[in-house]
Amino acid sequence: MPTRGPDCSCGRGPSVEQGKWYGVRSYLHLFYEDCTGASPDGDRDGSSPHAAWAPLIWKVSLSTGTLFLLVGAAALATGSLVPPKLEGIGEEELMVLDVQAVRYNHALGTCRLVGTALCVAAGALGAV
Repeated sequence: MPTRGPDCSCGRGPSVEQGKWYGVRSYLHLFYEDCTGASPDGDRDGSSPHAAWAPLIWKVSLSTGTLFLLVGAAALATGSLVPPKLEGIGEEELMVLDVQAVRYNHALGTCRLVGTALCVAAGALGAV
């Protein structure tokens, strides 16, 4: 597999032809002619325009995965570590059902479920 040389070299550009210099050029001219991606024929050495998106996609997926992991771990910890409330109060013959406690315990179960789903999504984004 051939290795690519550095993108910036003083041997390219419209002012250099077969190692001969024509006119006076400063280092700034060399930078703008050689290193901005502009070449005499308009080609960028075969590099695709999609190659610029790869680092951006990688950073966004890593950031989103980290955020999902942190929020999912917080939701999972909240749902698991907070103690549930008693739903039924009383004896066998007279049982009183506390509706607020039922809702509270259901919310804790939802926190555990959402936390697990976010951690799985973070793992999938990390794998991508």
